[in-house]
Amino acid sequence: PPVALTSPEMPSCPQCGSANVVDDDLYSQTQRVCADCGSIVSEGLFTTTLNDEKQSSAVPYYASTQVTKKPCPNLIKGLVRVRALCRILRLRSDMESGAVSLYERAYSHPSFIQVSLQKKEVLGGCCVLSTCRQHNWPVAMCTINSLLEAEPMLMGVVYQDLVKALDLQPPPTASLTDMLESYCYGWVLLQSTDNRYKLAPGEVPDVFAETPEQLVQRSAALVELAADVWLVTGRHPLPILMACVYVAWQSLKPKDRMKHSLQKFCQIARLPKEACGACKETPLRRVRELRDVLCKLGRELPWMRGGAVEPKTVATLVEDILKHQKSLLLKAMRSYEEEVEQEVREAAESRQDDVLSSTESLLAGQLSGRDQGPVTPAQDVPPARQPKSGESMLEASGGSNKTTEESAPPAGEEHWGRRHLFLPPCARNVKRRREESPGPHVTGEEEISDSEIESYIRSAEEITSYVEFQKKMTEN
Repeated sequence: PPVALTSPEMPSCPQCGSANVVDDDLYSQTQRVCADCGSIVSEGLFTTTLNDEKQSSAVPYYASTQVTKKPCPNLIKGLVRVRALCRILRLRSDMESGAVSLYERAYSHPSFIQVSLQKKEVLGGCCVLSTCRQHNWPVAMCTINSLLEAEPMLMGVVYQDLVKALDLQPPPTASLTDMLESYCYGWVLLQSTDNRYKLAPGEVPDVFAETPEQLVQRSAALVELAADVWLVTGRHPLPILMACVYVAWQSLKPKDRMKHSLQKFCQIARLPKEACGACKETPLRRVRELRDVLCKLGRELPWMRGGAVEPKTVATLVEDILKHQKSLLLKAMRSYEEEVEQEVREAAESRQDDVLSSTESLLAGQLSGRDQGPVTPAQDVPPARQPKSGESMLEASGGSNKTTEESAPPAGEEHWGRRHLFLPPCARNVKRRREESPGPHVTGEEEISDSEIESYIRSAEEITSYVEFQKKMTEN
């Protein structure tokens, strides 16, 4: 807005004689205008006067020239790269905006100013990875590394620098043991508002009652065992926890509790019907898998060598199995590997015996044919290939079985998972690939049926219409 002059040397308006003269900024020039009539009293000069220089203040260069700072080309490319990664991974819009803002903060940080372009490219992927981890998205570093085609070591170093520079705090993650503790304590707390299991001594008979400390301790040991044998990998935790708590509850007093099934256990602990019905089949499978593992380890106990260990009675051995868990795991894997090697050796010996027996039968047939004279065509049913020069009879006889032996894999090596005792579920239960149905084999020499030939022959009406059309075309 115009500023009124208060100087005593202020000129008056030559038109109306008013003293109400103000300074008005017109672009880069300053002029004095009469506020009453609007006439210009005096215009600015290209050069400043001494009085103006005394009253003016110095203005910095960046404040006088810069309007808005434009982002550099590398920053623009990095933002485009971050948005592309977010859309490839199909992140939400809020996660994408968070990754972009995190990249802008990291790019302007002093730790990432004087770095190579390769590190700046990897920095965008690290920001996306940090955003995914903060929102508990299962995105691994190798996934983003493969999308960026960068070195894994470089990405790990840049990610650590990013976390230290911006002080990024990962979200608190609860371990399976912490979940188990809250799960078990939820079962035994005596609260009217609790809609969980009731296993406290005052709520159920003494045969079924259990203290939370013992239940948590035994269940935690079973959870660790299940993790060591790959029963926890890639699975929902609640069915695993339910199976471990049920087996732990049985093993604390096995004589009185072995006869009770999982459904009966849920009824004793007063589990709601909705929760029991929703998780009925999956916990049963986890209980079956956990018992199978306990049976494999129970057979390695010194006093159970050669004895049968059944899943229904394995609860009596849980305490001893957990006490000697590491040694039993090593013994079970070693004995399983020895069994597999023995099976492979026996299969190879049986194949060798079959080849030798077939060779002996062929030799005996040839010798008997020489004694009896020439063989008639009716008797010459199984023709044998004669050995060539430098080829033994065994190689000649085994040539017919060569293709079948090459096509069929050797015994014990159909799948690599059979060589190991404990494997993840995805490796143990391999999905069968879909067999693509073969399409029709067309060679071009197939016979054409009469009906198909007739479909290509023109009728009389088509011939007449075609002739008429040709006449019209020639006339035109």
